Amino acid sequence: MNALQVKTFLWKNGLTVTQIARELEMEYDATFESLRTMLTAMFYFGKFNQKLADLVDRKYGLKVDKPSRPQTVKEAVRRAA
Repeated sequence: MNALQVKTFLWKNGLTVTQIARELEMEYDATFESLRTMLTAMFYFGKFNQKLADLVDRKYGLKVDKPSRPQTVKEAVRRAA
């Protein structure tokens, strides 16, 4: 999923990045703030983390695509439109 699809998925399922970070805090070896930052960067800015992406996919069914290069949200929305 690209950034726009991720945002839509979260909205439709009543999820937030903060909520996901809190739930994954015990399963992933990182603090809440670090997880929240990593999730935001992965979802919206294309900074891919394979271990975190696999965990999010397994737990929430949210498959994040690995981008060819990191991008900004503005670029992602422009490309998706």
